[in-house]
Amino acid sequence: MISAQDITIVIPTYGREEVLVNSLSDLLALETAACEVLLVDQTPEHEPATIKALSEWQSKGHVRRLTFSPPSIPHAMNQGLMHANTDYLLYLDDDIIPDDNLIASLVDALNNQSITPQCIAGQVIQPDETVIRFEDWKRSWFPFNSDRSQFIDEVMAGNLCVNRAFALKIGGFDENFKGSAYRFESDFARRVIRAGGKILFEPSVSIKHLRAERGGTRIKGNHLTTWRPHHSVGKYYYAFRGGVFEAFKAVLIQPLRAIRTKHHLRSPWWIPATLCAELLGIFWAIGLLLKGPGFLNRIKHDL
Repeated sequence: MISAQDITIVIPTYGREEVLVNSLSDLLALETAACEVLLVDQTPEHEPATIKALSEWQSKGHVRRLTFSPPSIPHAMNQGLMHANTDYLLYLDDDIIPDDNLIASLVDALNNQSITPQCIAGQVIQPDETVIRFEDWKRSWFPFNSDRSQFIDEVMAGNLCVNRAFALKIGGFDENFKGSAYRFESDFARRVIRAGGKILFEPSVSIKHLRAERGGTRIKGNHLTTWRPHHSVGKYYYAFRGGVFEAFKAVLIQPLRAIRTKHHLRSPWWIPATLCAELLGIFWAIGLLLKGPGFLNRIKHDL
């Protein structure tokens, strides 16, 4: 039987202060506690109040903190894989409000399946969302705020439980997803499925995502108003990894899709900057593809 002591909470964080402290406080106050909270901290320098709170939790053994730079979402998640000491890892965003039964529900989900899934994707409620009936959903993508437990082929890294041994076996998270690391979750899910793994969506394992304005991927700027390719490179690298047809489709369609927005309709002077970001993202992605995937086992071998 899997218990709460078999689970490590891993929280990658970057540029977050009060909201991080509040998230950790809520997690540490849960009646059913995980074995450990592992904070993968990429923030160069915290505010005094944050340093005080983290130091107190560290001294009491409530939080274990790893620090490194430069920031990278997949690298931070791989650090969790390498440094955790339990069979299961629960990755959470650093700006959340957890359900009171978050860990207890996760333990139930891991134990109540005839075949234990390699990943459990939990429910994520965004600020503008409520829980919806899956039967009422009419769009093509999966709604992570829905109410039906089912096997799926996608994940959201902000509320994701993984079997540590299986995740290590498939190479962890691809560190070639640079910048805002867009689509790195889709790449991980695709490799889980291709390796014969199963991903269970379980709505009882629930969090509210606050989408804090400061920190996280928002430090890379707004994708609608930048010429830099930090937001575009991931989608092209993901497409190139999917094969020739998927790559051709992305290069043909994505640049046009990027400028077909209400923002560009209202402010057409941003179109050249967006197209520049898309073009630079394509060339960056080609370079990353030629370099080879940044899987954890390859990185460790290279080191």
